[in-house]
Amino acid sequence: MLASTPENTVYYRAGYSIGRQLPVNDLEEIPDKISALGVGNLKLKSVKGGKITVKWNECFTCSHFPPVGQQLCYLEGGLLAGALNKLFKKRIEVEETKCWGTGEHYCQMEATISPVSGLDEPYSFFPLEKNNRLLKDLTFQALLATRSYRQATLGSEKEVKGFPLSIGEAIFHIIPLGLVITDNQGRVVGINKAGLQILGITGQRVQGRMLEEVIPLAQYSEIIQSGRPRVWEFQKTKGNTIIVIGTPLWIQSEIEGVLYQFFSDENEPVRLLLEQLKKVEARVGHNPENFKPAGCLFNFRHIRTLNHYFRDVLSLAQKAAGSNATVLILGESGTGKGVLAQAIHEESPRRNAPLIKVDCAAIPPELLESELFGYEEGAFTGAKKGGKPGKFELAHGGTIFLDEIGDMPLNMQAKLLRVLQDKEIERLGSTRTRKIDVRVIAATNKDLEKMVHEGRFREDLFYRLNVVTLVLPPLKERPEDIPLLAEDILQRLNKEYGKKLRLTPAAMECLLSYSWPGNVRELENVLERAAILAETQEIHPHHLTIGYHGKKKRVREISPLYKVRIEAEKEAIIQALEAFGGEKTRAAKALGLSRQALYTKMASYGLLKN
Repeated sequence: MLASTPENTVYYRAGYSIGRQLPVNDLEEIPDKISALGVGNLKLKSVKGGKITVKWNECFTCSHFPPVGQQLCYLEGGLLAGALNKLFKKRIEVEETKCWGTGEHYCQMEATISPVSGLDEPYSFFPLEKNNRLLKDLTFQALLATRSYRQATLGSEKEVKGFPLSIGEAIFHIIPLGLVITDNQGRVVGINKAGLQILGITGQRVQGRMLEEVIPLAQYSEIIQSGRPRVWEFQKTKGNTIIVIGTPLWIQSEIEGVLYQFFSDENEPVRLLLEQLKKVEARVGHNPENFKPAGCLFNFRHIRTLNHYFRDVLSLAQKAAGSNATVLILGESGTGKGVLAQAIHEESPRRNAPLIKVDCAAIPPELLESELFGYEEGAFTGAKKGGKPGKFELAHGGTIFLDEIGDMPLNMQAKLLRVLQDKEIERLGSTRTRKIDVRVIAATNKDLEKMVHEGRFREDLFYRLNVVTLVLPPLKERPEDIPLLAEDILQRLNKEYGKKLRLTPAAMECLLSYSWPGNVRELENVLERAAILAETQEIHPHHLTIGYHGKKKRVREISPLYKVRIEAEKEAIIQALEAFGGEKTRAAKALGLSRQALYTKMASYGLLKN
């Protein structure tokens, strides 16, 4: 069984968590999905009973090492176990039966599917509910850096064979970051070769010492108490800066220790890792929406419609999703432009990379450039030390959604056009350009063609954005979708509020008779308010408050027709009697009734005086 030590578990768990996020619906998809990560070429060798055998050529972890007499493929084993666990929803045990590290020509893994159902993970470091994505991303990036710079970091074959491999620490020692593992009392239980060199304590005995003696400002208590990763830096006596990432190690629901990753900012591999760190930090700290669980993500299956025009729009959007073409989404506020942008991203080849959302109307013009393109340290008063990546950098490899593009100032439109043409950005305060690979989706509720004619929007930028245009119809033009939308919204609200709400026919009639100037967003707000007001499981017309421009109007209760007729007859009789001074014969004649019929109706409506 893989992952028998804390060091190996770090990499096994990183792979496991990544594997659990792969979009797999069939066993035969798993080799291709994992191979697409760049970790080797997988082939499904056999499936017998509860055992699945996979052949792994050019294994990412060990195929570039000389044989070292030890199995090394903890990351790959985790990837396979995580993907299989997601598919079968059962416990998975992975055994590496062949490994390049032991002299084989390829790696082979055998996965055993437990008969016990459940998504419980066998190695509960970094459980998903704690959302420690920082460690997962950094571990994967660190392994990528090892691969890219192995010639500079490995040294001679003799040196590699000299590593203490008896407990499977090859990756732990070769990785070009300093790594320290402590127990739950803050004592060092492991430190790798890079850590000793970076801290300048090679030759000293470190294991068993308190962490504060090894890493200044270790923040151990803060990490244990908060249960969250922390990032900080300190300066060595020679002046170079050391960056430290401390991440709690979870076993079941208890923190059993802390993993510290640290490195100097002086060399090229570290510079690249620092850039990755800043991107991940920014995504986790400032853009939590980018890491919604899979169940919260919108894709085309979540967008239902009976409207023929909207179906054509969705069909075009799905075709565009498979390309890298720029998409321009037009439509009134509240029509679902953001939902469609997310669906396009989720259907695209970039689905496993970030989707970064930018509301161009919400960011002050003077801050928009630094938000989009980032800034360097010292670029302006109050600039963050070390600088900050912009939204385009954070979206590298993925998609950026520029909402309300029509509100972007003209000077920023020129800079955006240059980014779209050259596919590179320049941070504020920097003279160095950075290449980016970003797919752009823009949206607006404004008439961009009219703005072009008025000189308020650049014509060249308009044509650069207007590659695939999707025009969303307002809700009033697709009333047949209101029942579908109401059903989906109530399903979400019922889950959120723990209710079993449903609309009465009269309430649905109210929704269908309204023009919805605020579109789907207004419908969501009306139903959420009704869900709060409803005393029972039924939503009635009097629970619905609809209207706009600040003048909310409560919908009048709709009565059955016979009640409406009775009220109308009663009102007509009263008016006729008043018109003729109470003379019943003349009132009856005016109403087209006999005198006896008038008396009968007056009696039934309680209009006769005793």
